[in-house]
Amino acid sequence: PRDFFSTLVTPKLQPCEDDRDVCVMYNTILGHRDGKRVRIDYYMWGEADPIGGLTAMSRVTAFPAVASALRLAKGEIEPRGIVAPEDAIYGKVYNELLRDLEERNILIKEIETVEG
Repeated sequence: PRDFFSTLVTPKLQPCEDDRDVCVMYNTILGHRDGKRVRIDYYMWGEADPIGGLTAMSRVTAFPAVASALRLAKGEIEPRGIVAPEDAIYGKVYNELLRDLEERNILIKEIETVEG
């Protein structure tokens, strides 16, 4: 069944000459802060670079990694050792990282909703 399905679908999935990829991400975080329910939604949009030839996927994975590595090398990221990015990049460093990505046309929108 897999081979049959692949035979039917693969030709329809081939890109046209000028097609480019995009990367879209949507995350929701639910929690509590100061006794109130908080919801934070993150929306990301990244497009391919037709001039440089980079796909959207390569851009949205490589640019954040490079920007983070540069900050780590400069000593701007305080936690040391094996630390998850969400625990190491916060505050000023996080805001600067978002600005770096926006300069490269990787847009991340954050919407916070506080209930009660």
